[in-house]
Amino acid sequence: MASFKDHINALTGLGISSSGTTPLDVELSEFLKDGIKDVVNKVIKARPDELPKFCKTTNSTSSVTLTGKILSVTREHDSTSILRKCTKISPDLRYLATDVDSIYYRSKYNPAYYELDGLIYSVPAAGGGNNDLVVTQVNYDIGIAHSDTYNNTGSNIENFPTEYEYLVAIYAAIKSLEAKMADFAIEEEDGELVQAITANLNSLKQEYASAFASMAPPQPQQAGGR
Repeated sequence: MASFKDHINALTGLGISSSGTTPLDVELSEFLKDGIKDVVNKVIKARPDELPKFCKTTNSTSSVTLTGKILSVTREHDSTSILRKCTKISPDLRYLATDVDSIYYRSKYNPAYYELDGLIYSVPAAGGGNNDLVVTQVNYDIGIAHSDTYNNTGSNIENFPTEYEYLVAIYAAIKSLEAKMADFAIEEEDGELVQAITANLNSLKQEYASAFASMAPPQPQQAGGR
């Protein structure tokens, strides 16, 4: 099967490789990572109900790294089958939430969570004995590479639905063409080639923007009046 690089080379006509090209393979991999983030963020903004498709659930007996928009936070209550919903509190309250005499106290029956230094914690603190912190949140695949298989019949991007994979490739193609155009600004190139790349770039940008525009819910029509 074709790789992402193969597909993007077909879209752009650039012939991207490991050396002597603009961009290089390593830069293309970064464009793909950036593309995943951009597509996920744009899709869930246009269609919030799609959020679960981009999520990953993580269990921990201490804390969980914050990776993206949170879908749910729960805490086990002495059993993997009993999950108590955690409500968000300010990290300023994290100590008061452990004080039984405080109005902010949280027990196993009404746990809370807070974010601090890029981590998610629960109150009471997560621990052993089936008292895990369980977080479901958007998780971007930062391990994607240009050599990974591009397959629109089954996405090879983690925590990512197949139907949006083509948008990641288009994003990376756009960034690749922009990099080539920037290179043209430094080195004089054939005018016809520049014109052809510009036309291709504009076409891909239009396709990318149109895909998200079509996801947006229709705007309510304003009632006519005098």
